[in-house]
Amino acid sequence: MTNDVSLLSDLSEQNVREDDESLSLVDEVYQKLLLRIIRCELPGGTELKSTQLARELSVSRTPVVQALARLQADGIVIQQKNHRAVVREGAENWLVEIHELRLLLEPSAAAMAAQRITEAELSRLENQAAEVKACQQQYETGDRSSEHLQKWSTGSRSFDYALHLAIAEYCGNLPISEAIHKCWSYKRVSYSAAEETPEIMTRGLYDHTVLLDSLKNRDSETASVAMEMHLRNASRMRPDRLIV
Repeated sequence: MTNDVSLLSDLSEQNVREDDESLSLVDEVYQKLLLRIIRCELPGGTELKSTQLARELSVSRTPVVQALARLQADGIVIQQKNHRAVVREGAENWLVEIHELRLLLEPSAAAMAAQRITEAELSRLENQAAEVKACQQQYETGDRSSEHLQKWSTGSRSFDYALHLAIAEYCGNLPISEAIHKCWSYKRVSYSAAEETPEIMTRGLYDHTVLLDSLKNRDSETASVAMEMHLRNASRMRPDRLIV
């Protein structure tokens, strides 16, 4: 299993590189700086000099300045009275804080979505779940090739996004939906910072299946409980307390 985890880590980095190809340069710089903050490579109180960061990242100063402005708008970076940008104290907990917000938002959203989600959307999600399940079963029956692990990881990630964002779309509350979408804008960073092991993907699929079944049954109470269980399981299974 150790070799599988190492391989998944390599594949995760490959997927991140492929994802980054679709990002703007500002997006890429933003993500890299946020990852360094979360990993405590840029701890709270660190002054962020755009010229120095541009040199370290091998980019021009302009995308760094724009990325710092986004980090400041998010509250991850603050500007002191001398106009110097510094990392906010405690900013390394950003993904944990986002996960705590999701725990407040997504169970209620799941309960509301159970009454509103369309049959067409449920069918689409069921098809995605079946594809991920097939990948899991193929892995369990012995196909642990790099190609298959990459396919499983990509499918698992795609289904993760699809299910949670469908719940946001169908919850019927625009402010809650927009808040959930904002939380999920950091999911790419989470995937970049922590590998998806076979154990995590297997547990995630089980939790997602329970959640999807509750939506199909129009069972709001179970959907809320299933979402909370899933989010708490996701937190417990991460080896790094700063990555969720």
